[in-house]
Amino acid sequence: MSVTLAPDSQLEDLGYQPSLNRQLPLGSLLVYGLLFFVPMAPVAVFGPVVNRSGGVPVLVYLVAAAVMGLSAISYREMALRFPVAGSVYGYTRFSLGRVPGFIAGWLILLDYILMPALLTVLSAVALAHIWPSVPTGIFAVVFVLASMALNLQGVTVTTRVGLVLLAIQVATIAVFLVCVGQGLASGEVAWSWHALWRPGTSWASVASAVSIAALSYLGFDAVATLNEEARGGGRAVGIVTLLLVGLLAVLFGVQVLAAGLVSDTMHFAPGGATDRAFYHTVDQVCPGWFTSIFTVVNAFVAIFACLVVAHSSTARLVFAMARDKVMPSVLSLTSSKGVPWVATVVVATVTAILAVTFASHVETMTTLVTFGALSSYVFLHADVIVQCVSKEGSRKWVRHLVVPILGALTLLIALAKTEEMTRIVGLSWLAAGVIGAIITRVHRSRQAGKLTSHQA
Repeated sequence: MSVTLAPDSQLEDLGYQPSLNRQLPLGSLLVYGLLFFVPMAPVAVFGPVVNRSGGVPVLVYLVAAAVMGLSAISYREMALRFPVAGSVYGYTRFSLGRVPGFIAGWLILLDYILMPALLTVLSAVALAHIWPSVPTGIFAVVFVLASMALNLQGVTVTTRVGLVLLAIQVATIAVFLVCVGQGLASGEVAWSWHALWRPGTSWASVASAVSIAALSYLGFDAVATLNEEARGGGRAVGIVTLLLVGLLAVLFGVQVLAAGLVSDTMHFAPGGATDRAFYHTVDQVCPGWFTSIFTVVNAFVAIFACLVVAHSSTARLVFAMARDKVMPSVLSLTSSKGVPWVATVVVATVTAILAVTFASHVETMTTLVTFGALSSYVFLHADVIVQCVSKEGSRKWVRHLVVPILGALTLLIALAKTEEMTRIVGLSWLAAGVIGAIITRVHRSRQAGKLTSHQA
């Protein structure tokens, strides 16, 4: 299929009738992506990243950017060829076949199912600093209902509100950086390169920390789920995907460098000291009134904004899989505003249940989200090799062979460095997906056989 066709023509060639509204310009895609990545993402995982890496969070985020940058290149290549809302599920389905497509979708679904719930819990953790007596469940229900209400209005409304929330986040980060700068000028904060490198830094430890930091770079798939709603289709999605890598590498690196200068430690104590490590750096260098503002912005603005986008992306993945009848077809119903409303409501319900149930397992949820995303990205790189080299006969060896191979290898290394329990749960989820794919295929074969016999 030619990548020079108009996006809707490409979609029709793939056997789909456009049912989502193609209304988002490139700028809205960029805002949407930034919201999903969360400009303040390092705040939530700064403590665990420092602990695992031995105190070199900047190095961890730069390595994570390089690793995920390879995936960004592959996302661009596949978005150009398959402008579908299902993202890596759709790419794998058309490149490798229905069964691998289902497995890839099943793996990314682990990310998408847990991500909104994880964000809800992270908001509750942040707000506990201000209102410790309020149960997490109340925050969960309020956040999820608000997210659902906003998403039901359509993706254009979501991105408009998101632009305001993005501006608030950037302004809050800027104030924190100014405070650190003042600390450096006054001598209260000492300059060092410890956050980037320390004597005896272990690359094994860095790789282990990358499995957590990579969570901050898991927005490419969310942008790709908007392929059927982007005015430029795959070209616009590809441009935004590559822009985001550079922007976020700088933004995240500067934040963790500033926090690392203030804390300058190789390890935080377990519990609250680790969970709230970044907040404590804010306490140390910023005025007392700003600490509460920083916390509220991170909880109500940054994390909530990402929750809204994650909720939207999850609904679109479910919509795409339901449209292909690998999930109940009712989940593919759309409203007059081009919103997959049934999927949106179902995702909200599941999110609330998971957030309440697993509120005390933040780090486990974080690593499982990462496992689902990274493992599905391995399929993405395989898609590029099969589609571009095997099927299209491409001779662009760096882009279509070297990059996917390096991308897959680095992802597999990061997956190997996750905790044993994470691997056990993740591989069990994968096994369940494989079994489900086999059962579905057998059922379809029997149905096809019955239909053939009936026609005969």
